[in-house]
Amino acid sequence: MPDGGKPGDAGKAGERMRIQVPMDKVKRAGDLSQLAEKVYYLSVDIKHVSWDAGGMNIEYTGADGEELLLRLDALCDALAAGRKLPYKRLRDNRSPRRPKLREESAEPLYAGSPVLQGAQVLLEQAVVRLLRTRADAAGAVLRKYPALMPEEVIRKSGYLRNFPQNVYAVSEFRHQFDTLEGVRSSLSAGEPLGSLMQPSGAYMQPCVCYHVYEECSRDGLAQTYLDSEAGAAGCESEAAGNSGRETDERMPGLEPDLERESVSEPYPFRLFSAYGTCYRHEHDSRISESRLREFGMFELVYIGAAEAVKQMRADLLEDTWALFGALGLQGYVESASDPFFLPEDGDRRMYQLAAESKFELRCSTAGGDDFAVTSFNVCGDVLCRAFGIAGNSSYPHSGCTAFGVDRWVQAILDAWGPDPAGWPALIRGHL
Repeated sequence: MPDGGKPGDAGKAGERMRIQVPMDKVKRAGDLSQLAEKVYYLSVDIKHVSWDAGGMNIEYTGADGEELLLRLDALCDALAAGRKLPYKRLRDNRSPRRPKLREESAEPLYAGSPVLQGAQVLLEQAVVRLLRTRADAAGAVLRKYPALMPEEVIRKSGYLRNFPQNVYAVSEFRHQFDTLEGVRSSLSAGEPLGSLMQPSGAYMQPCVCYHVYEECSRDGLAQTYLDSEAGAAGCESEAAGNSGRETDERMPGLEPDLERESVSEPYPFRLFSAYGTCYRHEHDSRISESRLREFGMFELVYIGAAEAVKQMRADLLEDTWALFGALGLQGYVESASDPFFLPEDGDRRMYQLAAESKFELRCSTAGGDDFAVTSFNVCGDVLCRAFGIAGNSSYPHSGCTAFGVDRWVQAILDAWGPDPAGWPALIRGHL
């Protein structure tokens, strides 16, 4: 494949080719990290994207490289047209050099997730126990929800609209004799089963917090659900495996008012904690130890007056930063935005950065990896509106702090190695 972004003879579908796009051609996109997030969605035939000093290298198995380049040009132009805002860094404890105590895992991922073995299983459980202890100290009530999320709930949340690329829907075989017989027949013939299945109306939860909002909408403190899909997206896009905020029917994606106090009479402040397994349909080529399709997420969800919500996020950020340092981990806290998949969603991303509605705690490992382990989000009254959670005819604000448990495990193993005897006392005390 020649340089300059020209694929030449595209070849036959299924044959892998390498398309090289010079840096001057992609730099016009502005934010290269956003371009790297979005380029995978240009085609299912993109198998890997890498960067070097010369630019972007795309491994592609499709039949039309010229069409791919046209899509890439359009994506770069769309990103270039968006507003640019710098990221804001709040904390940073990184040191120049650290020893590498753990070799890269040689174990292959199974179904898009690692198989924990031995002490790693205990470490995951210890992290969850440690987080629950701190949630209890903050006064959170404990919840455990199903991994299945009804379609009504995920629609209210706005996740389907904002991040369809991440969704796993659940299919089922009809409870019908002919269908069940057809399953056996197809299995015997080695035929695919998809045509025998139907949507179940359920989705694998992409995060835990939407269950909290649904519970609050049904507990007597909420108004009737307002028919709108202008909800927020998620709580954790990057911190667990991987939340846009949108309101107002006039224009999907209109920013929530994070400053306006929307509750005429105080809504009772409520703090929930919940841990569960979440599922995101990540691109095949992006699966790694820190980007999984199935992962554990521990969440704290807080609902109440605007100032109380912002203060809770600030308190949790400080407490988590202290815990991060106490465990001997290194990284930084920075403003962040969610991986909206369409270029025209750039205004929502810019709003998140400008309003500082999302911060991420990112871990920097000795091996050079950099990944989010926790996100801290405030979303105004958007989700409470979407779920019809209200006081006396008005809506409280809400926020969410989400811990990617698998990523905390990875960070601890990187910093302290696989031997439990070497793990920090805070962890060993919860084994």
